[in-house]
Order: sequence, then structure tokens, then C-alpha cells
Amino acid sequence: MREFSTLASNWRASETAQQYLERHGVPVIWDLDTRALVRHLRTAGALRGVISTDGAAAEQLVAEARALPTMAGQELAGRVSCAKSYEWEKGSVDFEHQAAATRARAEKRHRVVAYDYGIKRNILRQLVDHGCDVTVVPARTSAEDVLEMKPDGVFLSNGPGDPEPIGYAIENIRKLVGRVPIFGICLGHQLCGLALGGRTYKLKFGHHGSNHPVKNLLTGKVEITAQNHGFCVDPDSLPASDVEITHVNLNDQTNEGMRHRSLPLFSVQYHPEASPGPHDARYLFQEFVGMMKEVSRGN
Repeated sequence: MREFSTLASNWRASETAQQYLERHGVPVIWDLDTRALVRHLRTAGALRGVISTDGAAAEQLVAEARALPTMAGQELAGRVSCAKSYEWEKGSVDFEHQAAATRARAEKRHRVVAYDYGIKRNILRQLVDHGCDVTVVPARTSAEDVLEMKPDGVFLSNGPGDPEPIGYAIENIRKLVGRVPIFGICLGHQLCGLALGGRTYKLKFGHHGSNHPVKNLLTGKVEITAQNHGFCVDPDSLPASDVEITHVNLNDQTNEGMRHRSLPLFSVQYHPEASPGPHDARYLFQEFVGMMKEVSRGN
């Protein structure tokens, strides 16, 4: 940041910001020309960096930063996934929607198997709120093992890294498409795009934080969304005969959502479960439940 106050002036404060950050082990760097930094990033894009407190020479730190691996080509989902399967039963504490969530829990349950590529807990809470019994499985769990669980639906989670190297996940999704309803978020969306024959590419800056406007092309409504991703699905690479683009980012026109034209699969690039954050897109969980109900009636 440009300036950092060492004083705590609010009457409710019990400690300074510096004490708070030190207590939690969070580094802070200040006395920077942040506007110059922003201008540089606008031209160069997202960069690797090093923060040091040991007095090392700038030239050495620059060399260390340049030696860091780029995000492209990094398969990180397998590193952060859970080691073994587990059941998730906890719902949210969103009192505004508590009554609806309670009703959903009392209705017919839908068994969902959720792939953990780095899954956020609030996704799991939202699934429970919408009447799902959730089993979380490691990223490398085979499609055959998932189908043996007889799920009503499969969820593909968010996660870090480049989607293209995660070949095992792409192959599993291809085996699951058409066999069971599928809903993907963020990395799960990118993996769906690859499984359906598309390509992904790295964004210059990535999309991070809240207040990203996304247009739902099916309804014409604009959703204010929370996002955190550095890669994107190329919509022109998807087979138009099979895949329909459903959402688009109004800032840069990138792909934010898609669905299969004939099979029960849809995905979005942003985070409808965001907490704290905008709740405009939580309807997507209800759409997933509706898809599972429709397929169940058909069977």
C-alpha cells in the first residue's frame, strides 16, 4: 500500500493493524508508488514477485523471482485435493435464507459426489442447503468409482493452476458426461470445456475479487459476481453443435458459462457461492437440483 497507519484511532480497536497482521503472520509492504505499480501491471500483465526482509540485493531478488515457475503448465489440483473421501453435512448460517434451506433439507435428498480440486467449503454448504447429501472425493478418483456410488449428480470444484495438465480429470469428465448430471465451477468449468473438445488460455491479468458484471445470455439479466481465476475457456474452440455459451463477462467479453445442448451438463467460471460476496448467482445451485430431478423423473 501507499501509506500504512501505525495508529489505531477507532474507539472499538483493541490493537493496531500492524499488531493484528503480525499476530496472524501476514506480511505487509508499504511506502510504494502503488499507482506506478498498477500502470506497470496493466502493460506487463500478472507478474511473479518476491518479498524479502533479509536485506538481499535487488538484483538477487529479481533473479529469484524470474526463477519461479510460471502458472502455465502447473498441475496444482492434485496437490491441494483431499487425501480420502468424506461426507459433508453442514449447511450455511445464512439466516435470510434459513427457512428455505430447512425446507430443502426436509425434501427428497439428492446424492452428489463432489470432486475436490481445491473445493471451497461454502460450495459444500450451498449444496447441503439445496437438499443434497454430499460426498467429497479426491481429484484422482476414477469415473468408474464415482458411478459405483450411484450419485444423482456430480459436482466439479474450483481449484488452482492450469487446467490443461490435469489429464486424469478431463478423461474422467468425458466418461461421466451423459451418464449423470454435472455442474462445474471455476476450474471445474475449464475442465468441462477441455472435456467437451475446447481449449483454454491464460488471461493477461486474470479476474479476481468481487463486482465483476456477467450477463446471463439465456435471461438477459446481469449478475454481479465474485471471481478468482487466471485461465479461461476459448468459446470459439467449443463445438457449437454441442455446446451453448450461457454467460459472458461484460468487462472483456470472455466466456463465463456454458451448457451442453442435449446432455445434463452446465458450468460457470465465477463463484456463485461467494461468501462474503454477491449472491446474484446462487440460483445456479437450484438449477443443478432441478436438473437432477428431471433426470431422475426420466429414469
